[in-house]
Amino acid sequence: MSLLLVDLDGTIRKPLSGQQYFLHPEDQEIIVGADVALSTYKDDSIIVGITNQGGVAAGHKSFQECIQEQQYTLELFPELREIYFCPDFEGRKCFRITRHNVHNHSKTKWSGHYRKPGAGMLQLAMVRHKQIPENTCYVGDRSEDETAARRAGIRFQWAANWLEQHQGIIAQVADVQ
Repeated sequence: MSLLLVDLDGTIRKPLSGQQYFLHPEDQEIIVGADVALSTYKDDSIIVGITNQGGVAAGHKSFQECIQEQQYTLELFPELREIYFCPDFEGRKCFRITRHNVHNHSKTKWSGHYRKPGAGMLQLAMVRHKQIPENTCYVGDRSEDETAARRAGIRFQWAANWLEQHQGIIAQVADVQ
């Protein structure tokens, strides 16, 4: 079993409204092919979402709205086991969202390093799922994602390349639908 960590915003989801930020928790749509790409890993990988949520600290959304947003993402992507998010600019706080619970992981040795490009959320996910860097990959769309992966000592794949890698399967699914 391996661990696939995926960034959320710009990698597998985007605002349905077309705005820069999600206007409400359900203002989300799946980036074309992201759901199919994730489904190819469901049998042999633990799949976990990783996301900075500075919109909470910036006042664009409440903490509760952020939790609801992540829970809706878990509905959109049943392959995701859970989502880790950092709501503050200092990287001190980290919350793990599952389909039914919110877990506070802010008081760990990674506090102060949760916000990407810090590697805290990635390291916490590896420890929680008993995975080593060699069995872990992080997919993202920003330089902060790549830096976080490098700092955690794990492989990184750019979201565009990752989706392109799965184009044949995505096309087959589109033909069936």
